[in-house]
Amino acid sequence: MIKQNILRAESISRILDSEALPVNLVRDASVSFNSHEFVAIKGPSGSGKSSLLYLLGLLDRPTTGKIFVGDSEVTNLSDKKLGQIRLEKMGFVFQFHFLLPEFTCLENVTIPMQRLGRLGDKEIRSQAEERLDRLGLADH
Repeated sequence: MIKQNILRAESISRILDSEALPVNLVRDASVSFNSHEFVAIKGPSGSGKSSLLYLLGLLDRPTTGKIFVGDSEVTNLSDKKLGQIRLEKMGFVFQFHFLLPEFTCLENVTIPMQRLGRLGDKEIRSQAEERLDRLGLADH
């Protein structure tokens, strides 16, 4: 099995400007993730785990440093391009779920597939139903 580097950060920091003092959320972090790896990020409350994950998930931008998806640097891409990368290449499981309450479970699963625009409605529904069934969530 050949491992590929799928996500990498080089010396990223995230500093929040504040009137009193700047707040360092992440300080000079460098990490690399390869395909077929399972990685856990752990640390005490307030140590920057969530802030790091928001940066790595392209939901926030580092104050300094660089982020790469595959071999491409994505640090300074537009919000639209970052959104497309998240849609095509990333998935998230948040500590607190972010389902859209006005939609059914099935509809919540189909929305990203529809946005991708690669499958027809019938195939999207079929794949979503199959995945929910496999997870024991078909009745939700």
